[in-house]
Amino acid sequence: MAFVNAELTKLALNTFVTTKISYANMLAEICERLDGGNVDAVTRALGLDSRIGPKYLKGSVGYGGPCFPRDNRALAALARQLGAPAYLPEATDRINDDQVPRLADLARAHLRPGGCVGVLGLAYKPGTKVVERAQGLELVQALLADGIAVVAYDPCALESARAVLHGPVRYAESAHDCARQADVLVVTSPAQEFKAVSAQDLARPGGQATVIDCWRLLDRARLGSACNYVALGTCDVLHTAEAAGGDGGRVKADGIKLRAA
Repeated sequence: MAFVNAELTKLALNTFVTTKISYANMLAEICERLDGGNVDAVTRALGLDSRIGPKYLKGSVGYGGPCFPRDNRALAALARQLGAPAYLPEATDRINDDQVPRLADLARAHLRPGGCVGVLGLAYKPGTKVVERAQGLELVQALLADGIAVVAYDPCALESARAVLHGPVRYAESAHDCARQADVLVVTSPAQEFKAVSAQDLARPGGQATVIDCWRLLDRARLGSACNYVALGTCDVLHTAEAAGGDGGRVKADGIKLRAA
């Protein structure tokens, strides 16, 4: 293989993966607006098709890290430089750029005045200390910019996060500690340690905490009624919006009743 083709293949590989991630996240947003919608049911069925496959087809948070965002934009820049269209990587990036703002909006919608948001996951993937373009870290930054108090935890990336984050952020000693301090808890990483968060961690004498589970990682049945559980990419988002008195332009599953935005 010539060097030029090897370099293009490397960029193309990562860009194809980011396209799958953004596609799954697009499906997640659609499912959130449909009664009965569940992105895992949809992507699980899609992944059974051998032409598609299940890897990286999980509606959750956007992609981060040092490689995916860079290579996606590099391929788009190369195409533009050569006078070729770059519609796919550009659209992939636009979808990805929307993920942190929509997650921040959802957290704010469930937060009582003066409350605290807990964020579980500050690295761009489990088991690393790298926080570059990490969705959890960018969510913390967005909330801090709005003056919202944040408590955060990551088993590997706390020191890396301390070097970047500024403002009213506290660092928890464990996932349990983070959950106990949060009025709204957002699970932004599929770290296995986070599965241990329990109903006792989320029980509140004065009302319910809200859990926004971006990866559908926690056991809803085990949490019971201890919290208001919102699974990202499902109609939980629709139902909690309705409970708060809004509708967000959602559509009934039969497609007949269209609510105003």
